[in-house]
Amino acid sequence: MANEQALIVDLHIPYCIRPERYSAAFGAVGTNAQKDAYLRALQREIRAWEGELDGYVVRAVRLGGGSASVMSPDLLGETLSLLRRTLPMAPGAEVSYDALPNTIGTPSLTGIASGHPTRVELMVRSIHDDELSALGCPFTAQDVRNAMLFLGRFHVNNIGMTIHYSIPGQTDVSWHNTLHACAIMRPAHILVEPLAVTGAEGMPSDDARYAMYAHACEFLRASGYIHYAAGHFCLPGHEYLFDALRLNGTPFVGMGVNALSLLEGVMTRNTNNLPLYVKNAGDFEKQTAQILPLSPEQLMEEYVLGRLRLTQGLLHSLFEARFAQPVPEGLTRQLEAMAEAGWLEVTPEGYLPTTQGLFAAQNGRVEVHIACQP
Repeated sequence: MANEQALIVDLHIPYCIRPERYSAAFGAVGTNAQKDAYLRALQREIRAWEGELDGYVVRAVRLGGGSASVMSPDLLGETLSLLRRTLPMAPGAEVSYDALPNTIGTPSLTGIASGHPTRVELMVRSIHDDELSALGCPFTAQDVRNAMLFLGRFHVNNIGMTIHYSIPGQTDVSWHNTLHACAIMRPAHILVEPLAVTGAEGMPSDDARYAMYAHACEFLRASGYIHYAAGHFCLPGHEYLFDALRLNGTPFVGMGVNALSLLEGVMTRNTNNLPLYVKNAGDFEKQTAQILPLSPEQLMEEYVLGRLRLTQGLLHSLFEARFAQPVPEGLTRQLEAMAEAGWLEVTPEGYLPTTQGLFAAQNGRVEVHIACQP
């Protein structure tokens, strides 16, 4: 597998217990029969990829989108086992799934265990019940603590926690308390994310949001966590490999409703019609809603945007090795403008994002337009 290109796979699970406020997730709610039918459809799509990925090796898999743990644990384990048999998996590949705290227990952990997941991303959101209520979460802070206890009993050590800043009503003190509580529980990884919606009543101002992000960077670093990407903090050797590879421009295959893929320079998206996907999954012609070949300049844009969310930044040597050319003059001008705004530090090796730059990138404010440059 030494000469094969790395690949990541995103299995999109659209279901949740109930849609949460300010969330960008698909947010489907269904019966057990509907959710089981979806996983069977996802299995058909996995089988359809058999033999289609020659020259690639899967380094990381994520079951995300809504919350994988609301699905049948046995079918989740079966789906992961099928994926391991069907796709060219690397030895020791990361296999991560998103889980709501109140769905963690003996039945769920024993069911999915047959698929040999290596990582759990616990969707903590906050450790304050009033903030969880503001988000419409179907769990409490006590559910978070209980989930960590269960995971410990099952010897699940590679645990990530996703927490949010800029929750309506959130204060500097409550944010610090959430960071502190998570750091005490010592997960291998902490993902700090802003809400998908901004400007709603009761949400902190933009300056307050940046202050929360900067405080997370300072506090978690002091707690022994490495800040390796925008909002991503890990104990040494516990990077969220899926996200790290994605930000480094690794090709990816998305499976499921509304899933996105970028392979061989072509971006495709599955239908976002859930019943249509369940009906046609496994038939690429019928399940695909969009096919978009990307130009070399568009591929550069994808790569640059990802690298500007990594603390290592955009390095001249890596760009030239990847695209067989130096950073284009038009892009250089844009990067220098970001440096003047305080978002980047210019070094002989390349462009390193500052804390302000990582905050801007995480909040969707960093844009580059190589294709439009003269």
